[in-house]
Amino acid sequence: MLTAHEVSKWFIYNNPELASGFIDENTKVNKLLYFSNLMYKCVEDERLISDDFVAFPNGPVVYSVYRDYRYNGLSALPLQCPFIEGVQRKVLEIVNFVYGNYTTQELVDESHTHTLWKNVKQMIPNNPIISFDNIEPDLILYYQSLFSTYSKMDFSKIYKEKICGNVYYYDKDSFEMTDEIIDKLSMFDKFEEPKFLEMVDGELVVS
Repeated sequence: MLTAHEVSKWFIYNNPELASGFIDENTKVNKLLYFSNLMYKCVEDERLISDDFVAFPNGPVVYSVYRDYRYNGLSALPLQCPFIEGVQRKVLEIVNFVYGNYTTQELVDESHTHTLWKNVKQMIPNNPIISFDNIEPDLILYYQSLFSTYSKMDFSKIYKEKICGNVYYYDKDSFEMTDEIIDKLSMFDKFEEPKFLEMVDGELVVS
């Protein structure tokens, strides 16, 4: 298993905007930890993170991460990315790809739909420990499907770009972000979700 601090540093390194030190980013880091542990449990039937998650009003939190991000410098941008490999790394990459662009409130809202949090929320503010032993079957199937969908993707080749508030992904080996394309994308209204860019027969495809 990995420590919550290791995984936190991985997410902060790969999302420098999380190194702000703000409460919202603290909450977001904790939600990314939660979704990673949840996916790994659904896929491997084991915990990814050794630390306990407790129930806060805004959802599952690793208290030591909350504390050290806020007061002890965990929010600093790491000089190196923690070395994580295999299925553990793939789960982090998928969670980062799927949830990394969610707002803090969107992540909180999604965590509040899970039985894991609902089962103990009545014990807040006593910060009850969240057990991952009784995940609802539909949620297990969802995260298994999510992992299957993205497990073969080489995330080292996927670039991310933000243009006029929209987030775009593209394969750097097959797509070139030119000034002409940037001008076209700058004209688009705000999307609710990130888009993937491709060139098909010389035409820009946004999907």
